[in-house]
Amino acid sequence: MASPQKRVNPLLIVLLAVLFAAAVAVGVVFAKLHSKVAALQSGASFTLRYEITPNSPQTPPLLSILNRVNASSGSVSGQYAPGRLQLSFYQLNADGSVKASPFTRVYIDAEETLFDVGQLYTVLRQSVTDKLSIAGVLLPDWSLGDYISQTQAAAVLGVETDTVELQELSGFTLSLKGLKKTSPSGARDGYRYYQFPAAADGTTLVLGFPMDSLFSDTTPVHILLTIPEHNVHIQLTGTVTAAKTVLSPPASRMNDGDIATLAQIRQSLEAIWKMIQSATQTTN
Repeated sequence: MASPQKRVNPLLIVLLAVLFAAAVAVGVVFAKLHSKVAALQSGASFTLRYEITPNSPQTPPLLSILNRVNASSGSVSGQYAPGRLQLSFYQLNADGSVKASPFTRVYIDAEETLFDVGQLYTVLRQSVTDKLSIAGVLLPDWSLGDYISQTQAAAVLGVETDTVELQELSGFTLSLKGLKKTSPSGARDGYRYYQFPAAADGTTLVLGFPMDSLFSDTTPVHILLTIPEHNVHIQLTGTVTAAKTVLSPPASRMNDGDIATLAQIRQSLEAIWKMIQSATQTTN
């Protein structure tokens, strides 16, 4: 007599099918995430709105400079190549739109941080002369090299070099190893967030994006960056696009012999700005 055949529970078949589909979906998402991160590691361009806040009562030197030009929040665009960053920072108009010209640029690689002090001075000078036209006589047009090094910037500001260098941003590795899913404060609806392993100096990066953007060339992002060495927390929102980029250090550099001249220009700017503020307060 033939043994009866065992019947397979149809619910078990459905459950296995669901589990298989889920596993495939997770695999596809992980593979696409890996592909996206790998592409961004090779190079990228980006446009982001940023907001910088201090993590301590004492305002860091670089944030102090941004506060003076009303640029602790604004827009930043730039490019990334392995180990190198080129950033252009823009102020916002009263209506929230982005100004046409950057107020400064920053170049960063593993060896140095370079600041476009020529552009920053031009913007500051225009701001002062708009309020006091005679100041144009006391503040000459810029004629020195455009970019200063972190060492030169520290000398002008009278601070330690490590308070103005930003090399850690060029060496931050987007690695899926140790990646952790997280739910940060202020998370956006529909975004999934991942925290990357902390850098050697304690810098942490949380990256959020809508999952459907994994299949797009341009990805909307929400970035939360904390840099303990500079006592700042930076929030960025915008878009990132994988791109083949070639970045080189800027050619126009300031000579060490011109640092004393720059220090005098800085003192003149501060003196005139204080005079304008005093006159404004008296008028009010």
